[in-house]
Amino acid sequence: MSTIYDKQEYETILKDIWTVTPYKIIPASEFSKVDYLSDKYSIVELGGHKINSTMASGGSYYSLFTYIDIKMYNNKKINSKLSKLSPKKRKKKINGIFNDNEINIARILIFPKDEFIHTSMGYDMNSIFTTLYTQDVFFNYKPGFLRNYFQKINNLLKKGESYWLYRNDHTPGLRNLASKTLYIPSYMTIKYDSWRGKDSEENEENITKIFKKYNYKFEIIADDLLSDKIMNGENIYYLRYVRMNAERFLQVVNAKTGEILYRKYMSGFSYRLKSKHITELNSKIRKSTK
Repeated sequence: MSTIYDKQEYETILKDIWTVTPYKIIPASEFSKVDYLSDKYSIVELGGHKINSTMASGGSYYSLFTYIDIKMYNNKKINSKLSKLSPKKRKKKINGIFNDNEINIARILIFPKDEFIHTSMGYDMNSIFTTLYTQDVFFNYKPGFLRNYFQKINNLLKKGESYWLYRNDHTPGLRNLASKTLYIPSYMTIKYDSWRGKDSEENEENITKIFKKYNYKFEIIADDLLSDKIMNGENIYYLRYVRMNAERFLQVVNAKTGEILYRKYMSGFSYRLKSKHITELNSKIRKSTK
């Protein structure tokens, strides 16, 4: 995990909400997958990859994907393959062997800031990973936000259930927004300009415009203050928004439980959240109260 928070902070994030297994937090500088190559361990780590694609017109575009993965590894197959390699070949092929024998458990999409996306275009993957682990380059990487992500995964694992991000639905609990305030993290007031390829400064007008047809209470709140409310266990609801290139994920989250009351997946050529998406949320709230 990123070094922008220390071990104690991660302990606080996971305290009381990660109960499905024991856990141990290890600084990235001291961690090696080989040391934990056993069916006794699962591993949580920041990850990412980039893709350079060519269009039919001959132009090209760059995509960066960043996430937190929870996974296990097939230690028997990995050890068998590594044992057959010379030290030189082992060093060259070890990452590929691990990748070919991983067992994915869960993934959290982490929303990268556009300045980082564009500077990473010229980086190799080693430089990108160094930045991921040492700098504040994500919008939704705050203690409270992480707590709710891990809380949701913990509950799913305990129930033996799966959860697909690429769906549109809501739970009966959405009706609570008819009388409760929906908190909007301030990073959502930043508007992405796809032509210039950069983020604007925070501007609350960017939210108030698309919330014109939202008939219930909402409040824009600083990211750090919202994170603190989540860490304090306040029973509030907030909007979670993640953009991964042209894919967008909009969710309403119960900050106390980590449960997702509403989810909307969007894809296509637009990089923005639009008023029609909030109008749809408004409609779902209204119908859920009947």
